Amino acid sequence: MTEMTGYPYVIPIPVRWRDIDAFHHVNNATIVTYLEIARAQMWRKVFKGSDVMDIPYVIAKLEVDYKRPIKLYDEVMVGLRAVDIGRSSFAFEYLIEVEGRTAVLARTLQVCIRHETGRPIRVPEEVRQTLINLFETSP
Repeated sequence: MTEMTGYPYVIPIPVRWRDIDAFHHVNNATIVTYLEIARAQMWRKVFKGSDVMDIPYVIAKLEVDYKRPIKLYDEVMVGLRAVDIGRSSFAFEYLIEVEGRTAVLARTLQVCIRHETGRPIRVPEEVRQTLINLFETSP
């Protein structure tokens, strides 16, 4: 039974041989890469970004709760949703499932910045509206 309800953006992630550590499961740092892949693919698809400068934010905080190991050949799905859209920041929540069972829960806090200065700015209105219209859910 899947828990992906409420996660409007879902992608499969293939587990690669190089993802596996000495304990024969996906390394904890690689899980963070899976989150990055989901976030980048969503951004490119939804916001039509094609350049790193199209991304107006940096990751300010990352929380990962590992529930069960992921092994080579597991079928992995990553769900993503936007929550807590604030003045200059917003959060993404993630669910990583293996064959319909929760393996990881995670959250990133994104802060919008001006690339030239590295200083925080307001969430651009187009970004805010897209996140609200397409992604914001009540957990």
